[in-house]
Amino acid sequence: MFYALLKIQRFAESLYQALISLIRVFFRFRFRSDLTKIHAYGKELVILANGPSLRADMNNYPAFFTEKQLLCVNQFCLTDDFVRLKPQYYILLDIGYFTENTIPRVAEVREQIKQALISKTTWPITLFCPAEGRNSRFHRELLASGIPIKFAFLNKTVVDGVRTIRHWLYRHQLGMPAPQNVLIGALMAGLACDFSRIVILGADHSWHQGLEIGEDGKLVSAENHFYDKKPWKVAIHHPETLQRATIHDYFFNLYRTFRSYHLIEEFAKSRNVKIVNASSVTFIDAFERKSLADYPWEVR
Repeated sequence: MFYALLKIQRFAESLYQALISLIRVFFRFRFRSDLTKIHAYGKELVILANGPSLRADMNNYPAFFTEKQLLCVNQFCLTDDFVRLKPQYYILLDIGYFTENTIPRVAEVREQIKQALISKTTWPITLFCPAEGRNSRFHRELLASGIPIKFAFLNKTVVDGVRTIRHWLYRHQLGMPAPQNVLIGALMAGLACDFSRIVILGADHSWHQGLEIGEDGKLVSAENHFYDKKPWKVAIHHPETLQRATIHDYFFNLYRTFRSYHLIEEFAKSRNVKIVNASSVTFIDAFERKSLADYPWEVR
């Protein structure tokens, strides 16, 4: 009896989430997606997340990165690897990059990214951005710079609930699983562009190992990326209110992040797309794991 009631409860919750998702889509329908214009036609996409393990992977397996379709994220353009690898795709998902109302740290990074893209980009590149960033100052200034950049806006409306409804909305780029991390947006962009296989590198997702409560009682995290010489402490803010986050806020967002990967894997299988997590260090358990040492992998 208990398990029967539990199934009924979960089904009711799924219906409720689907209804909420449809309401979100209705009110955010103006945030249209441009990803339907990009067609990869069965190619392989390699997503370079910025986790610390990416440095070792690039050093140990340099041949893997040649002649690959690469998608880089966030502050990758601030590194020398940006010009060396010349990625065809880039993604910025944080709305803080496109609005003036953001915390000072994000505003500073936004300007660094903009200047790096303008000064370094000499090859054609497609920049995936949230639809809310269309016609933002960041968007206008990059277009006016004259660099060979093309913008592709995606709809980051949160979609959850009944699988049939959820997958229909995903297929039509009307939303995505909760985009708590830029990798979620990168994966959904790769799926929307019809890549047949998506390989993930640098997705350590080990943030919880660097959490601590400071002497002021506030939550801080030890940030660590492949381009950092050593971890550095940063105050954690709620992504919407911009207020200092609590520990339960933080772990709830981690729950949403890792759950989103499972929703993406389910959707990818429905599209016959293989997602491979080849990060040498990772806490993501949703995707098949492979090692770069064994590349090229056998196709199952």
